[in-house]
Amino acid sequence: MAFIKKYLFSLFCLLIALVALPASALVNYESGQMEVNGILLLQDANDANVYYYLPPAPRVSERVDKGLELSLVKFVDPKGETSGGLLHMLVTFTLPADELEALKEALKKENGKARLAGPVALLQEEEGSFSIISGSLSDKGFTSSLITSGRAPVTPGAKAAVAATLTPQGATLLWESLTKPTSDVSIALRTYYEAVLPSFQAKISADISTVYEHFSKVKNVQEDYTKKQLRDIIDELVRTGVVNVEIFDRLPEDSANKAMQSLVDLATTKLTEIIFDQKTGFTAIPEKEKAVESGQIQGRQKKGWLAQLFTSSGDQKYYTDNQYVLKKRSDINRAQFSINLTRKAVVKVPVDTAGNISGLYKEFKDNQDMFRVVNLADPAFQKRELFFRIDGDFSDVFEDIMNFAGVSVLKKYKDHDDAAGELIFTREDIREGRLTKSYTYARLGEKDEAWLKYGYRTTWSIKGQNQIKNPEAPDKWLESLDPIVTIAPPLSRTDLELDADRFLFEDKGIRSATVEVKYTVFNREIEKRLAVMRVTDAESVSKSVLFHDPGKDLFYRVNWYPSKGEQIKGEWQRLDETYLVLVPPGQ
Repeated sequence: MAFIKKYLFSLFCLLIALVALPASALVNYESGQMEVNGILLLQDANDANVYYYLPPAPRVSERVDKGLELSLVKFVDPKGETSGGLLHMLVTFTLPADELEALKEALKKENGKARLAGPVALLQEEEGSFSIISGSLSDKGFTSSLITSGRAPVTPGAKAAVAATLTPQGATLLWESLTKPTSDVSIALRTYYEAVLPSFQAKISADISTVYEHFSKVKNVQEDYTKKQLRDIIDELVRTGVVNVEIFDRLPEDSANKAMQSLVDLATTKLTEIIFDQKTGFTAIPEKEKAVESGQIQGRQKKGWLAQLFTSSGDQKYYTDNQYVLKKRSDINRAQFSINLTRKAVVKVPVDTAGNISGLYKEFKDNQDMFRVVNLADPAFQKRELFFRIDGDFSDVFEDIMNFAGVSVLKKYKDHDDAAGELIFTREDIREGRLTKSYTYARLGEKDEAWLKYGYRTTWSIKGQNQIKNPEAPDKWLESLDPIVTIAPPLSRTDLELDADRFLFEDKGIRSATVEVKYTVFNREIEKRLAVMRVTDAESVSKSVLFHDPGKDLFYRVNWYPSKGEQIKGEWQRLDETYLVLVPPGQ
């Protein structure tokens, strides 16, 4: 018997190790569900007094001030240039604080020991667990774009976002639908929670009895020195043992259920061996009782001393002596064993629900934070576009002198933060003819003409030098009210035209002449050959453009190359004219 108990104890320890459940907040699948205030409550798998609630449907989330996080804006432009609408809202899947308190109180009335632990732990698959069901928002003719976060807000405090840009027709249709009992916008969630249910149940029971009965009866009758002995011995041994195994396999066979089945087979086999082993088991045959032990019945009487004295043989006269020996012994062993093996499985319980945002307009139609019609002609929405253009007369300067030009723009407001931006003109822009770029700033509700005033500054990057800024001080700005500003580097332009009489070249024996110029650019002196005039040239006129520092003199000289003889080098002369006629020396 002690061996059986030891074996069963080891078996239960193994069972506990196999069916241990995770400690997370799992709920029961089949039992403990109840509905309170229209909300489904699910019982904890380990504590019958703990419940979790399943929110009935998603809803628009609340702000701290009890307002809803929803905004529907219709915008109209009187000029007819643009109109439409914007929709933005945040969605949650939980209960408001007041409904949650009411649920706790109602649960207490149903069960005084019950405790509401919070929302049931919800899980979700990959993308697609959160969707918007709407005719107007799904129609490209009504909605220009629709953006959603894509995942359901199933964790505590989580929110999902929805944003849409509506056409004029879509904005009007959606606005009108919100005034109806059921709007055109529903929010659908697809998620699941995990629940516990028995997937494998087995019951092993044994009813064991061993009965040993011994009955011994002896009747001894002696008369006239005769003796009769009757022995009738009845021995009866009854051994019974019944082992029942009941198995209920709920889920499809898997490795865990196979392990449980092996455990049941092991327990059944071992228990059967223990019960029916007639040598060491519970039903072993007990030691048999002897029917009549030695000396238990005296039988024939011995002679007395007087008889032995006067007689030598024969039976002594004996009076009738009826003697009975009655025995009865019963050994009864009975035992009952019952082992319940249960494996609990965690299953996914799908949750598909949807909520409609109806009734919001009726309650919040006067709330400008949620529902608003906007006139784009309002000064708060007016914008101004500025254009900055590189002076075409200085476009060639980028090839010879400039790396790039930059324009910084600053717009200051009385009641708002300043706005700033930058425009960049590169050499590639100039080559491709992009001489104009724009910058836009908002009016932001300013009432007077001061909203037209802005500041700007230019930056010119010079090849081989630092940048030239105008104004130079970093906190100074050029102010303007003009919508178009033409910018140019701080240089002057001189267009020089050169002419020569080829016949005079021939008469004086001049083969060619070179024209050199000398000037300053950003205070750096530049000296270069400007043109070569030959007697054989088909054209007698040559044109050139010079960019130089304003107010600084330009100089030139002409070097003559006779057909015979040495070079005649000219003297530097101040360039006062933009049209020069080259005359050979000696004329």
